[in-house]
Amino acid sequence: MVRTLCAAVGLQFLVIGSASAQQSTHWKIRGDTTGAPHGCSAAAGISAISAWFAAFTDADSAGLAKASSTPHGRFVFSIAKFANSDTSIPARTFEELLAYARQRARQGERMTVQEVRFHGWRGRVLEWDPIYFTRSANDLGDKALPGVGKGGYWCGQGVWYLHLAPRPDIDPGPRR
Repeated sequence: MVRTLCAAVGLQFLVIGSASAQQSTHWKIRGDTTGAPHGCSAAAGISAISAWFAAFTDADSAGLAKASSTPHGRFVFSIAKFANSDTSIPARTFEELLAYARQRARQGERMTVQEVRFHGWRGRVLEWDPIYFTRSANDLGDKALPGVGKGGYWCGQGVWYLHLAPRPDIDPGPRR
């Protein structure tokens, strides 16, 4: 019990330190990050999440490639519509993800992580559900829209899958 508590406190400190360098908002870690396979760490997964969101915001191809995992050439990303003017997209390759990030960068896209709840390791994958974030862009309206999603980090590789959608339990106000 003490070991688990100390690990969670240590990871929260790590995230606040690393996330603040890449994002303007600190984010919280909840849930289970214990039981990492040999050579894997939750801290590396947490860093990959921070790096992924920062690279997506900047449409940074090298950063996005480094923070993303594509085992067997597969990566899964999807995002639902947040406004009438928005489009939903499923991306199954890194090239599709990068094209979408570049398209969204032209609209000033910004996604900021607020909180992640981990559900432990499944083999070499650390899974999380939900991840809470805010999303804003020139074509999405005047204020940041709340979002929710789920994903997984492949040990030593990066974010392997990520699915994002508007957060249904919070009314963002009128959509244009």
